[in-house]
Amino acid sequence: MFNSFVGSIMNMSAEIYVQQNFQDKDTGAISREWVYSKTIQCKAEPIKSGGASTRGDSKAFDRTQAGGYAEKLQLKIKTLELLSKRSRLSQIRSSDGHQIFVEVDRYSQPDSIFEVFSSHAVLDPFGRVSYYEATLQRVPVQDNDKTINPKQ
Repeated sequence: MFNSFVGSIMNMSAEIYVQQNFQDKDTGAISREWVYSKTIQCKAEPIKSGGASTRGDSKAFDRTQAGGYAEKLQLKIKTLELLSKRSRLSQIRSSDGHQIFVEVDRYSQPDSIFEVFSSHAVLDPFGRVSYYEATLQRVPVQDNDKTINPKQ
């Protein structure tokens, strides 16, 4: 289904986390965790927005309902599989393993967490799926959920 040329362009990697809900035995409250699912090959690029007020790093700041500002960063990501809107991506790495999208204003500069905003197939001229393209958006609260990665 995918040719080797398209696969060679996917020279980055990202970890996919899926949401799992569970009920606390003591309180009965429903909680969620983001659990590591797998690592995929990909190609990620920031979405550049136009205008004089756009910063050079493609980040924007939106007003929140609380009256503050939230950092907004969107990515286009090309993968060899369709991504679910119920997934989150993090640990986006270059071909040599370096962090690409980090929370530079937080101690230890952890990787940014992104949610899938949309995902669709891209077809070749013969009508076959060439690859999948998704739009990712930075999660506003980067540490709002417990994330479990069994690899660590």
